[in-house]
Amino acid sequence: MSSSPVIELIREKLDIADVIREYVPALRKAGRNYKAPCPFHNEKTPSFTVSPDKQIFYCFGCNEGGDVFTFVMKIEGLTFPEAARKLALKAGVEYGDERSHTLTEEDKERLELKKMLTHAAGFYHKTLFSPAGEKARLYLGERRLSKATVERFELGWAPAAGGALMDELKTKGWSRELAVKAGLVTEREGGRIGDTFRGRIMFPIRNQAGDTIAFGGRVLDPEGQPKYLNSPETVLFSKRRTLYGLHEALPQIRKSGKLLLLEGYMDVIGAHQHGVDWAVAPLGTALTAEHAGLIGRYAKDTVVMFDDDRAGINASVRAAEIFMEAGLYVRLGNLGNGQDPDEYLNDHGREEFEKKLAEASDPLDFRMNLFFKGRKTPPPSQEKAQAIAVLLETVAKQPDEILKSEWVKSLSDRFGVEEASVLKQLRKTQVAPQRAVKRAAPAAPPMAPIERGFIQLMLRDPSLIEKSESLVPEDFSSPLARDIFAAMKELAPEARAKAAAAMADRFPEQAALIMELAVADLGGDNMAAQNAAGAVRMLKRFSIERRIKELRNAPEMTAEQLEEFRKLSAELKSSAR
Repeated sequence: MSSSPVIELIREKLDIADVIREYVPALRKAGRNYKAPCPFHNEKTPSFTVSPDKQIFYCFGCNEGGDVFTFVMKIEGLTFPEAARKLALKAGVEYGDERSHTLTEEDKERLELKKMLTHAAGFYHKTLFSPAGEKARLYLGERRLSKATVERFELGWAPAAGGALMDELKTKGWSRELAVKAGLVTEREGGRIGDTFRGRIMFPIRNQAGDTIAFGGRVLDPEGQPKYLNSPETVLFSKRRTLYGLHEALPQIRKSGKLLLLEGYMDVIGAHQHGVDWAVAPLGTALTAEHAGLIGRYAKDTVVMFDDDRAGINASVRAAEIFMEAGLYVRLGNLGNGQDPDEYLNDHGREEFEKKLAEASDPLDFRMNLFFKGRKTPPPSQEKAQAIAVLLETVAKQPDEILKSEWVKSLSDRFGVEEASVLKQLRKTQVAPQRAVKRAAPAAPPMAPIERGFIQLMLRDPSLIEKSESLVPEDFSSPLARDIFAAMKELAPEARAKAAAAMADRFPEQAALIMELAVADLGGDNMAAQNAAGAVRMLKRFSIERRIKELRNAPEMTAEQLEEFRKLSAELKSSAR
């Protein structure tokens, strides 16, 4: 949580709740704070809290917390200067040159990696329109992609030669070590290195902010394997948290609240070319809980339409289950003719494609339709029972009890079975309990309840610092409480309103605990001053008792210690009246 006159001005002009609501539309008022399901981990019960008073956020589930700059950095994967520049634009503040602001070594490396990846995207794109890219251009033409679409998604060609990109990067002054960290080159046996992508059509992968953070490559050689290759995981790129085309689709998704999840790069690009510009895709991996959480931030109406083959249908069903586990609603679509979405759009156009989207059904109807597809006679009893048992696995994973009840009725009606029998069978269906994956917070030194409570009171209402004039840091038994108290006493009066952020900055290892204390609901805020005064008296009394005990346990008291013992005993006796 860096600070400078420019940064402070941005903080003053922006309200953290307004900024976060753009990313988390579900943010709702809850007393003095705001709450919503956390955008950083998958949860059903809101534990993500935003405090307008403190201008901070904190999640009690995964322990993420910080100020508005921290939030934008985490949500978009930006460095501090990048987040500050974005927020400065929103606040109408001139941010200035990045070089005039302090950069950590980690920030410098991330910025350099982004510059390198951006340059690589330009190199691949330029190569596509060179003689070496002729076969790739012919392939893209066969897939009916226009030049405008190729330009928009900055498609490229990776030369088949093993070191063309590395040679290019060297001319720009980048080291092989940094290129390895970016995933652009790969170390091979004997210490040799080579370009990661060779002889492939290149698809730049961008984050929400539009920065190139990775690549996907499709081989043209029919014998080449794998058909699609993605960049390795890096500090900028995680497949589990990235959706292809999200940057291009976000404007329309935010406007309409709709999102279409397709299977691959070409499907997304083809959809955008035909005006279906709310389409995105996972990156050659199954949909993850992180993907579902990302989608849930932006879209209320999500349709999954993977390829019309067995693998695509199975992936659609699994994706629906992940959405349900995340507490989100989803519909599944199917073209029904064996074509991929981009092929269907080329042959039938946007209007017919959108009719197919409108026919998308909920996960149970989707699976029932597949079962009955092509059947001219009712299934025999045993096959019916087996099908219901499988379908009840989907019903059991639905967290919405009303929808679950409706699904039981649908199963009963469709299969001609008594609803009571379906319900009885559902109760036998065991669903493995979902274990929330929580990030372990750094272990904080234990604080006595009275010390923890007093620090919490001061973090929530820093004006109470004035009530603690009689206390000194040594009155606290906990080293952490002692350090936080001392640091808060040192704050200038005008800085006390942002005490929580300042303390989190001062003690980064305990930032999660500090944020938690600052936003946790105490109840009875109108009694804060009275509670603080009482806590001061108790803390002082406990401090005196500890010191008296130390003196009593000394092998032999000096004259000075004896005098101290008498004074403290008298003070303790006086405070008890």
